[in-house]
Amino acid sequence: MRAMPISERATPEEAPGLRTRALPTLRRLRWLVLPVAIALILLTLSLFVENFATANNILNLLVQVAPIGVMAMGAALVMITGGIDVSGPAVMTTAAVIGADYMARTGDLVFGPALMILVGLLLGGVNGIGVAFLRMVALVVTLSIMTICSGIVTAWTNGQSVVGLSPDFSATFDRTTIIVVFLSLTLLLGFLLRKTLFGRWLYCIGANVRAARVTGLPTRGATFAAYTISGACAGVAGIMNTAALSSARPGMGPDTQILDVVSAAVIGGVSVNGGSGNIAGVALGAVLIVMISNVINLVGVPDYFTGLIKGLVIILAIGLDKMRSGSPS
Repeated sequence: MRAMPISERATPEEAPGLRTRALPTLRRLRWLVLPVAIALILLTLSLFVENFATANNILNLLVQVAPIGVMAMGAALVMITGGIDVSGPAVMTTAAVIGADYMARTGDLVFGPALMILVGLLLGGVNGIGVAFLRMVALVVTLSIMTICSGIVTAWTNGQSVVGLSPDFSATFDRTTIIVVFLSLTLLLGFLLRKTLFGRWLYCIGANVRAARVTGLPTRGATFAAYTISGACAGVAGIMNTAALSSARPGMGPDTQILDVVSAAVIGGVSVNGGSGNIAGVALGAVLIVMISNVINLVGVPDYFTGLIKGLVIILAIGLDKMRSGSPS
């Protein structure tokens, strides 16, 4: 093989430039993966499942996506800072149970949903205080809150479902409203992340928290806010699930659901190392995760294989993220 003349070789200074010029192509390809995968699954299900491609069924699918997507978007803000929040489903269940019990007792359909968001805010704030101000490990803090929430819900309900909600609640938060809220939050959080100073702070913290601190960025405040918003998103998801089920129960947010939340964020392009990600990708990731779950159920795959399949999907997404970033570890 003919050796490349010295004049044609890339110098060490030029080599990084050659690599960075390839990144836009990788990013464009990454953006194509999710829409293409979703389109292929939709096409396959439309061909083999009767009445799948009806407007009614698509609306039902989006209603399933909405709570997972909202929690995943909140978790994505935390992950962009380099942290992790595994308490989302547990916080969602706690908010739903407390708010539903209040509405069942009082019939107040105005403060009831607001109470769910408030509970989510408070629990997310506790996570934020532990991570941002007490410098505790994010996984330990949020895992502890998850366990505490399980205890609160069991004690609050004595293991029973909260029923007796007014039909007006489900009528107010019907399928259309749930989908509109989901899409609105996608736009709002996307704007917050990409077009505001707060969003830039989150990216800087995730890229290099020490450098962000040295330059004077409010790293603690921004991190606290990210966890608090994540908790609020879990509260919104509680409203959606309670309205869809017309009840709230201790098992409505199982611990395994965090796998769906994290999967949606990672598949949507949020780096596990922090510093990158976008909300639109997370929303599409949630759509793909729910569709994968539906396919698994339709083909009759045993339940104990579901976690295995989703785990492999996460590993694949992380591997693609490592390839894109060029990170060796």
